[in-house]
Formats: sequence, structure tokens, C-alpha cells
Amino acid sequence: MNVPNLRFKAFQGEWESKKLGELCRMQAGKFISASEILDKQNGNLFPCYGGNGLRGYTKSFNQDGIYSLIGRQGALCGNVTLADGKFHATEHAVVVTPSENTDTIWMFYLLTYLNLNQYATGMAQPGLSVQNLEKIETIFPKAKEEQQKIASFLSLIDERITTQNKIIGELNVLKTTLAKKIFLQQL
Repeated sequence: MNVPNLRFKAFQGEWESKKLGELCRMQAGKFISASEILDKQNGNLFPCYGGNGLRGYTKSFNQDGIYSLIGRQGALCGNVTLADGKFHATEHAVVVTPSENTDTIWMFYLLTYLNLNQYATGMAQPGLSVQNLEKIETIFPKAKEEQQKIASFLSLIDERITTQNKIIGELNVLKTTLAKKIFLQQL
């Protein structure tokens, strides 16, 4: 029976088994010369994503919207980044475009959960091919509303994690500052 162990009560029915290629379209980004990628952002540049996430900034973009990006080469291949707005995806990132019945944010969480690195091939330079990614079997809720509810819930948890990490960072700075003031007085 294709029903998850944990589910929101408002939703019923089984989940459907499908291959990723049936839930979305996947395509590698486009090549951009390293000399065209800058380290610093200014108002005229767009984020540039490679296989390991944000690589820098560039004058051109080849995507506009919210997309999951899958790193397709190197030791970290299979990592998933969510990009939003106008950006450039390099050939080392697979751009995921969900089908009409698949929620974009839900797809991001699904791809993250699938631990795609396990499907990498090659020893010296591990890599993922779009063809192999498209064959991965998974289950998904048929109702887009259920996908959106799951995505909203997981996004809320991510927001809380981000807030807590910011608080922890600020507390570490405060602790360091106070320790310096306390211990410098004793010298």
C-alpha cells in the first residue's frame, strides 16, 4: 500500500508510484566561462549556480522562476539547491521543471530526501546523468494540495531552523565579546 506513515488528516487515498522523469523534466544548464563569473554581487548581476550551489554572479541569466537544481558532477553530486528569480544555471547543474501536477517546493524536498548522490557513477569524478535520475522510482501524493501542504510544513521548519541558527550565531558573538572583556581585565 503506497501511503506514508505520517500524513495530514485532511488527505486520503493512496500515493502513486512514479519515476522522477514522469513528475518533472530535467535538463543540464548551459556553459558559462569562469571569467564571466564574479565573486561579488552588484545590482546588475544575477546569481550563477553550478554543481555545488551558488558559484558567483554573472551578467546573464538562463532561468527565471523557482527551480530545484541538482549538482551533477564531483564528490558532492546529488546535492539539491532551490533557486528563485533570474539566475544562470551552468552545465554542472540539472534544472528541474516539475510537471503541471507537481508542486515546485514539494519536488525540492523530495529530491533532497532521495539522497541522489547514491546514484552517482564513476570513481575519479562521480557524476549523475539525467537519464539515470529520470529512472528513480518514488511515491507521491496525487493531490497537488497535499504536496503543497507538505511543502509548506517543511518550509516552516526550515524557517525556524534558519532563525535558530541566526540566534546561535549572535549568542556566540556575544559570548566571545564578553569573554574578551572579562579575561582582558585579568592581564
